[in-house]
Amino acid sequence: MDQIDASLRRGYATLEAVRDSCSYASGELMGGGKKRAKILVETLEDRYMDALATKETLEQKAQAGVRLMESFLVELESRAHAVRDRGLYGTLDDGWKAMDSKLVHAREVVDEGMERARRAKDALRESIDRAILLAQEQRLITYADLPHPWRVNPHILQGYRFTHSKVECLTSVFTPSNETFNIWSHLIGLFIVLSVAFYFYPLNPNFHLSSRTDILVAAVFFFAACKCLVCSTLWHTMNSIASQTLMERFACVDYTGISMLVAASIVTTEYTAFYCEPVSRWTYILLTMSLGIGGVILPWHPTFNRADMAWARVAFYVSLALTGFAPLAQLTYTRGLAWCLYFYAPVVKSIMVYFVGACVYASQVPERWRPGLFDYVGGSHNIWHLAVLGGILFHYCAMQDLFAGAFQRAQGECPNLAK
Repeated sequence: MDQIDASLRRGYATLEAVRDSCSYASGELMGGGKKRAKILVETLEDRYMDALATKETLEQKAQAGVRLMESFLVELESRAHAVRDRGLYGTLDDGWKAMDSKLVHAREVVDEGMERARRAKDALRESIDRAILLAQEQRLITYADLPHPWRVNPHILQGYRFTHSKVECLTSVFTPSNETFNIWSHLIGLFIVLSVAFYFYPLNPNFHLSSRTDILVAAVFFFAACKCLVCSTLWHTMNSIASQTLMERFACVDYTGISMLVAASIVTTEYTAFYCEPVSRWTYILLTMSLGIGGVILPWHPTFNRADMAWARVAFYVSLALTGFAPLAQLTYTRGLAWCLYFYAPVVKSIMVYFVGACVYASQVPERWRPGLFDYVGGSHNIWHLAVLGGILFHYCAMQDLFAGAFQRAQGECPNLAK
């Protein structure tokens, strides 16, 4: 009897487990179809309890329970087949088929994209090899011969170098090309700035009145100017390298040099404007240095170097330059508008030269008007290079006026300022 009773309890527990499983499935997996299965099991459970209640002895209950359990199994199986025939199985099967279809479509899209990327890579490799062969035969190639990543200015039609050798890039400095002016304008400019820093600046009367910090600020400007010119020369020397990765990295080097020059130029104005106010002075200088560091990092983002982002690059550097006027509100409030205009007057020349040069560079004039006429000299990039060198020299002159004014103010406003 104990065994029969245990069997009945196990049978009832099994029925409850089936019911619970169907309930879980109804809530989590199958929806309406499983809800019908739940109702079926609950109906069978009621019939099971009613049948046992009509039997008096345990043996009778056991026999009735066994027969009912067998009928339950048969009925559940028949109901399951009926549900499948009515479409639940088909619905699940259709769902899997739909999911499989979507996976197949997604796989096809990915495969197609990979195939396109592979074809593009092969096409780029072929265009690079073709450009190298043409450059070996003709020395200089045309804009149309360049692989697409090397095409920057469609209005400069001829005079392009292209080589797989870094040494050949360096030796090409001494042979004519459409980069000759850009290379030598800043290479010669580098020696001009070095002569100013190490010869003319020490002869200036301001140098003998300067503290170590004053000289350090001027040295930072000279260093940034030289770095800008070196980076520019390096970029225009190496931009013919037949490696897209190296070419783009050298472009980033060029942009970082510009960022440092702009930031260092701003620092000289902030330092002299708040010569006797160390808290404001270093607050603005640290802000500018932070932006300058951002300008060093940003060019390494791939989008920044795209040919169609010329205006974005110009806008960024103009915005960085405009941060030099951040102290204007404080200076106007504490010293008046007339004083501010007088203070910033010396730097107007350099700012205007930079601004005009940047606009010419971004608009690609005059070569836009006469493509091919300015391939070797007179193009927008040539003008931009002269503007950069002129801006550096104009700012050096302005810096001397700024320091002279700072020294005069120091005698009255901060005579005890430590040198």
